[in-house]
Amino acid sequence: MFSALPDPDGPCFVHMDFRPGNILVNGNRVTGIIDFESARGGSSEIDFTKINRYIWEVNPRTKSPYFEGYQTIRNMLNLEIVLPFYNFYDAFGAVVWCKNRGVERNQSFLQESIEVLKKSVSY
Repeated sequence: MFSALPDPDGPCFVHMDFRPGNILVNGNRVTGIIDFESARGGSSEIDFTKINRYIWEVNPRTKSPYFEGYQTIRNMLNLEIVLPFYNFYDAFGAVVWCKNRGVERNQSFLQESIEVLKKSVSY
């Protein structure tokens, strides 16, 4: 998967935890982003993993409007190429996060991450 990646789209500031609980919305507009605990420098590709998992896969109708809005700022990445690798990378980091934060307290997130890893390996 790594060798198939295009040149990274970065470096830039990445949030690392774009999911519904961290995206503030008023009506149909994003009004803020919170929880920058995991933020760091990197490639923008990583921030699409949780958007894909927690938003687009749950409500596929949100993907097209997201792309339309994103493309008013910059070109959309070829997510079909980059998401498999970054899903693996994100899930691997999540397993480590669960170990550091407490496996018992974070059991459901740990199991979710292990399932993503299993799917990545069979990819």
